[in-house]
Amino acid sequence: MRGYEVKFNIYANSQQEADMATKAIKEFITEHARSGRAVTASKVAAAISKWKDNVLVRNRIINYFN
Repeated sequence: MRGYEVKFNIYANSQQEADMATKAIKEFITEHARSGRAVTASKVAAAISKWKDNVLVRNRIINYFN
C-alpha cells in the first residue's frame, strides 16, 4: 500500500481556512498510522457513504454543520 494525493474542493472563507482543514485531515491520518491503524481510501469511502444510515451519527453530523 502506498500514499496517493487526493484533491477536492471544500467550502471555506479563505485559503488559510482550507489549509487548516488539509492540515487537520493529514494529522488525523498520521495519528492513526502512528497507533498502527491504517486510514485507507476504501475505509474512508465506506465510512462517509454510510454516515446517514445511523440515526445518531447522522443527527450529530447535521447538528454540527448547522
